[in-house]
Amino acid sequence: MKKLLALSLIGSSLLIGSNPAKADWDVWAIKNSGTSGVWDIYTLNSSTQEATKRTQVCTNNTAGCAQWYQISVDPNSLNRLFVQESAGGDYSVYDVSTNTWTDDDSDSISSSIWIDDYNDFLLRNIVINNSDGSSDLYDKGTFKYKLNSDGSLRLGSNTSDFQLNSSSITSGSNNIISKKTNGDIHIGKNSFVVGADVLNGAHPIWAEDENGSKIPLNIYGSDLQINGVSVQGQIDTNKSNIKNLGSGIAGSTALTAALTALPQTSEESKHSCGIGSGAYSSRYAVGFGCASKVNERIDVNAGGSYVFGGSKSYGGGTLDSGVVKAGFVFKLGELNKPTQISFKDKKLIDKKISNLVKDNQNLKEKNDEIFTQNQKLLARLEKLENIALKFQSNSEMISVATKD
Repeated sequence: MKKLLALSLIGSSLLIGSNPAKADWDVWAIKNSGTSGVWDIYTLNSSTQEATKRTQVCTNNTAGCAQWYQISVDPNSLNRLFVQESAGGDYSVYDVSTNTWTDDDSDSISSSIWIDDYNDFLLRNIVINNSDGSSDLYDKGTFKYKLNSDGSLRLGSNTSDFQLNSSSITSGSNNIISKKTNGDIHIGKNSFVVGADVLNGAHPIWAEDENGSKIPLNIYGSDLQINGVSVQGQIDTNKSNIKNLGSGIAGSTALTAALTALPQTSEESKHSCGIGSGAYSSRYAVGFGCASKVNERIDVNAGGSYVFGGSKSYGGGTLDSGVVKAGFVFKLGELNKPTQISFKDKKLIDKKISNLVKDNQNLKEKNDEIFTQNQKLLARLEKLENIALKFQSNSEMISVATKD
């Protein structure tokens, strides 16, 4: 009895000329016969739940069985069912009082079903309760949904079809979307996760594998945009800007190096000019500048440098290819003035120094010559001393011999 489904709850008190007190049933019901495409029609006493099988309808084109597309209760008689064979097709009429099927004029039946839209809604979607506590929903005999005893709903007859419950949508054992007990939303088997809590003022998102470990997010084949701006495009632009910025900084370093090679003060003349160069990380620069002595305490200088390869744009600005500088040097404290001589005196002093150097060289040569002569004289003297010593020794020997 629990597997019976009410086709229509049109009570006899709503029917013209009917008297519920005289009827032993008040509800039509339908039940799966156990044969595919064949459905049993019952009358049911809603008070006692006693049911009586009356006839059958089919959805499998069984010969001799009324084909079921749509079933309606005759609004003028609870005893009659109108069974439409197909959309826009003819009706067959079942009369429970005579237990007979007859064909009837479709137009006359259609015009008499003044609550056709309501009957169509109630009767085309049939719910059948199963022994496991689940319920199956059919549309014109075709299985559509299963309402499980745990409250989940499966959309379709296959176990791989979508299944909904209070916290998830699944396909078989695979997660489609689910809400965890901590409030995090998981999308997919290897989940894309939307965190429930705000962290550091932002809503977190991440990806997890089937073991719950965090894995990278990969936007594959599509352009990820934020506020209409391409993330990859911005990354490419930033890479180009960073490259240009690095090149620009290298150029700036080369420019600075070239500037430092220029004169800052003029020591020995009124004006001094120079050319400098600099190189850094494959960028090369050349500079030119001058310095001028205004007075004993102040020197001014100015110059500029240019880096080869042109300027570099980094998105928010441009690092130019040229730079100029100007400055002054102000000497503080007591000045140690050097003794100054004229250029003529300097030439004369240089000449005298040169002559002294030559004279000194001549004296050195003469000293070397005298030294050499002295060495020779000393050698001769040494020989004479040796001869004298030998002679003296021989004389003493002669003297001794004479005395004897």
